[in-house]
Amino acid sequence: MSDKLDFSLPERKPAPVKTSGTNRFLLICILAAVLGNMFFAVKNRTSPEQAKTPGSLSSEAQKQLALKLEKQNLQTTAADAWREYLRLAAPDDAETAKVYYRIGKLHQEARDYAQALNSFYRSESFYRDKELEPEIGRRTQECLEAMGKFAALRYELSDRVGLNLSASATGEEIVAEIGAQKISKAELDRRIEAAIEQQLSQYAAYLPDEERKKQKETLLSQLSSSTQRMQFLNQYVMEEILYRKARESKLAEDPGTRQLLLDTERSLLAQRVLANELADSIKITSGDLTTYYEANKESFVQPERAQISHILLKDEEMAKEALENLKNGKDFGELAVEISMDAGTAKNQGKIEGWVNKGAAVPGIGNSGDAQKAVFETEAGKVAATPISSDQGLHLILVREKEAEHARPFEEVRNEVYSALRSRKEREIQQKLLSDLKDQYRVVIHQSAFAQEKRESQTE
Repeated sequence: MSDKLDFSLPERKPAPVKTSGTNRFLLICILAAVLGNMFFAVKNRTSPEQAKTPGSLSSEAQKQLALKLEKQNLQTTAADAWREYLRLAAPDDAETAKVYYRIGKLHQEARDYAQALNSFYRSESFYRDKELEPEIGRRTQECLEAMGKFAALRYELSDRVGLNLSASATGEEIVAEIGAQKISKAELDRRIEAAIEQQLSQYAAYLPDEERKKQKETLLSQLSSSTQRMQFLNQYVMEEILYRKARESKLAEDPGTRQLLLDTERSLLAQRVLANELADSIKITSGDLTTYYEANKESFVQPERAQISHILLKDEEMAKEALENLKNGKDFGELAVEISMDAGTAKNQGKIEGWVNKGAAVPGIGNSGDAQKAVFETEAGKVAATPISSDQGLHLILVREKEAEHARPFEEVRNEVYSALRSRKEREIQQKLLSDLKDQYRVVIHQSAFAQEKRESQTE
């Protein structure tokens, strides 16, 4: 008899499975139910109409809503309604392209050109419609022009025409490399445009949008030559490598540099807050300009003015002799060429360029009251009876042409009107913003402390 105990259990043989006809039928029913649930789950997940949230419209009702909003000229709201229609209806690519084109038109009408471009490009990404393609090309060009993106417009046109798909034409040509960084022709153009925009932003208060666009085109044309572009590129590369050297040298960790950066950041962000507030609040229309002009016409008056010629002489004897010659029929211009001491005007028959305004200095003579009297009391086409004295000598004055005081027409002073109106609105908005922020941050200026300093300085 063994001393070891056997704790193992006897092997248990599985009972034979008995499959009846009833069990087979139940299994088939269960399988059919599972497959049916899977089918309806997939159908509900892929059908936009079934996926809509409670209270949302059907795709057809959403379409009618978008059309109605369009008719009411609510462009941005209508564009949002069309996007909701796309979500609900999930049309094919061709129909989706047409709807995105429609959305792009709405944004363009609302002057939201960035969103318009986004929609036009989406339209073409879904489907290239031969009928829409020229319209999208034209509207894309209009949007880029309105945004002042002239470099992008040039490459856009090159791409659409497709006549020259070289790297140079598409802007992909590399113009410089800084290590792994590659600067393409298109990127150089974008940086040039950005620099010009930064420069023009300083004059935003004085130039309407149309005038700014013209100024930008002018500056871009000045930087269009290979020499100017190369100069700009060299300037950018120089700044970039100096910046990298500064970072490697940990110059940004220097206490003096960190303080300067903080001060610059503080000033820059303060300016940006004010600029954003002005951009959001100031919307000047053509009607606003006309109204302001009519209400402030006295500010846009052209004073009486004249165009003159002169002969500069050494002394009274020469002046007297010259006046006698003029009385005897001598031509003023010929005499100026012969005897005037002002070499600059003598070669042009004594003509002083530009207009002399009443009350302003007379070019070449100065602020002499006698000169003003001689110019504006003498009839056009006549010579002033008395020579006018200045530090240079004696002047004989011919008044060639005169204009009476008059209100300057609106088109002539449009930019001045814009500048004046914008400046007024900027002052109002800035004062309100600063007042609100002083209240928000509980600002207190102790003026009495400065009054005490003033008293102490006076007693010393």
